[in-house]
Amino acid sequence: MNWNYETTNFLIRLPISADDEESLFGLLKNPSASAHLPKSQLYTSVQTLDELRRATMRFQAREAATWLVERLTGSLEERAALAARITLTDINWMQASGRLQWELDESVTATELREILAAVEQFCFSDLALHRLELRMLPDADKHVALAGECGFQPEGVLPAQLEFEGQWVDHAVFGKLASDPA
Repeated sequence: MNWNYETTNFLIRLPISADDEESLFGLLKNPSASAHLPKSQLYTSVQTLDELRRATMRFQAREAATWLVERLTGSLEERAALAARITLTDINWMQASGRLQWELDESVTATELREILAAVEQFCFSDLALHRLELRMLPDADKHVALAGECGFQPEGVLPAQLEFEGQWVDHAVFGKLASDPA
């Protein structure tokens, strides 16, 4: 099974731990990349090496898959910077479902995100035979809530006080997409 994909404008690939440390740190050090998620900001590139190791272990245990997204077009500097990190997690093989999570560079447009997600969704729905994908994010993350809608995810409601983060209980907005939904 091939877990790496190339679209017109992007290479979507599994990470290679040590080689991807700096580029992943470049993406994740910007608070806007994950402002829609209850997640602490990274302050040093060493933290990204830990993230990469954890992603590798979770993939080997068949718990999750993490893809790094690189641009295939643009200047060398634009191609060297990651456009996104997409994670498939909470895979439930009995219910044929999983949860997607994205962290995006500020420059990624809705059109580009649709291109990236189309490849990931094709893999999830066809190769993994999942029936349902879900997104969860902070309800007040207007930009990412809009992106979810533009990418075909339907709002399903809000889970109140779903997760404790930094001493506060935070809500999660839930968005879903079925394999049978129109592309």
